[in-house]
Amino acid sequence: MFYSRFNRGLAATIWLLCAGACVAIITAGLGNAGEFLPLVILVAWLAWAGLWLPSLQLGDDEVTIRNVFMTTAVPWATLIQVDTRYALTLVTPHGRYAVTAAPAPGRLATALSHRDMSGIGAPTGSDGGVRPSDLPNTDSGAAAHLVRARWETLLAEDRIELGRADDTPVVRRVNWPVVAISATLFIGSVLALALG
Repeated sequence: MFYSRFNRGLAATIWLLCAGACVAIITAGLGNAGEFLPLVILVAWLAWAGLWLPSLQLGDDEVTIRNVFMTTAVPWATLIQVDTRYALTLVTPHGRYAVTAAPAPGRLATALSHRDMSGIGAPTGSDGGVRPSDLPNTDSGAAAHLVRARWETLLAEDRIELGRADDTPVVRRVNWPVVAISATLFIGSVLALALG
């Protein structure tokens, strides 16, 4: 399973700040607690849902993309390209599926990256070097390397039926518990602030 270490570290930092905010709110007086605690809980939840939850899982039959509100199962047979321009994106005849757990690097990381890396099996940029988003020390590049390596292995072992990309469906499902809890906490926070 692949997940962004940076995002999970950021989520943990936000949780520590939320815990400190809870302590501050409670010590300030119980009157303020009912007004501001729901907002702090919402922020902590969104850090989990947006930063901790997203992941990429490579199975023998499919790649499972777990984003915040949607989980997508992309069978290997339907995969036609792995792109990393803005985030790791799996391209199929049915559409493009971005992996929020593997974003491309920002401008600072791009400026600091050493792009002349040969032999990593990544597409080249317009200058002939490897795109910064394909470098193995970035989230998008590390995840793309894992996907490409597994894909190549399965192809070499004849475990992917070729010519089935158009016929093989991509299965998507909404993460309804995450949607419901997010909506409930948002509404609760707005009501607590409005009525407080």
